[in-house]
Amino acid sequence: MSTFDAANYYFSGQGVVMIGSRDPVTGNPQGLRPVGNVSDLKITVATTVIDHKGSQDGQRAIDARLQTETKATASMTIDNWNSQNLAKALRGNEVNVPAGTSTSEAYEASPGLVSGFKYINITPGTLVVKQGATSLVPYSVPLTPWDYKENDAAGSIILNDGTEDGGFSAFVASGTSLVLTAVATTIGDEAVYTGTITGGGSNAFAGLVFQIAGFVGVNNNGSYKCVGSSATTLVLSNLGATAETHAGTAINVSGVYNLTATYNYSAQYLTNSLTQPLTDNWVRFEGLNTLESNSPVVVDIFRFSNDPLKELALISDTFGQFVLEGAVLKDFTRANTGVNLNSAYFTVKKIDS
Repeated sequence: MSTFDAANYYFSGQGVVMIGSRDPVTGNPQGLRPVGNVSDLKITVATTVIDHKGSQDGQRAIDARLQTETKATASMTIDNWNSQNLAKALRGNEVNVPAGTSTSEAYEASPGLVSGFKYINITPGTLVVKQGATSLVPYSVPLTPWDYKENDAAGSIILNDGTEDGGFSAFVASGTSLVLTAVATTIGDEAVYTGTITGGGSNAFAGLVFQIAGFVGVNNNGSYKCVGSSATTLVLSNLGATAETHAGTAINVSGVYNLTATYNYSAQYLTNSLTQPLTDNWVRFEGLNTLESNSPVVVDIFRFSNDPLKELALISDTFGQFVLEGAVLKDFTRANTGVNLNSAYFTVKKIDS
């Protein structure tokens, strides 16, 4: 056994991390908020030096060093996905949105595409979508005419494009009109119309969906997909195998439509990203040394300036985390006076067993 063995104090830490605003005049924290579970917390100190190489002894040995920079940084991996932590990491602001009603919210929708509303978590059964003064009909059961399907949790709808069975209920399309006369023949469940196709041409309307009205016969209203066209004929699917006489106008279901929505929504949080200027924060770690009976370890970082997070992982197979990192700046309010030589960056307080 060596005579000069030192006492060893080992460390494995856990604890609570807190962040708060820093008073720019006094340098003191203005109240600290626990951020929740932090799975990794570290302080890194780096220096930049210039080595001087001697040129007199034939060894070219390093005989002096000039330190040109001292740089301290801190980073933490946060597991707690609350809106305040997201706002801090995104250098944004967090808004507590109370429950309420959005009335006649204007938005644009295209058939077959999803449109999102201003708020999420819509109260089921309260959504009313209108085209002008006409209320559109939500999807209910298969083969029943409908105009839109809704996702209440996400606050969005998809507007019917007419390709599914059931067709439209109240939605009225506007766009290219086609003058049709009669069914000349049928191909399975497809009907071939003859007539004048204004603005047409070979396959000009193939793949588009048409809403037809004012026709005579069993299939006198509805929406149908065009599977082929030429200058004088139009092939529409799902009209039935029986040749019938139809006359009227087919309107192309495409483009953008101005609709309104009225709905109730529950309380929610909104985090706006990259809205706040660069500010200084105080970071405090109230930790436990799990190798020494959970003895206390407290670290204070006086002036932490965080960067916006580099990555926000939204789809993964594990717990969602995000990293808050930034520079530990020199705090000029903490002067090195007396014999204490106060740090201007951070301190570590602990007890020895």
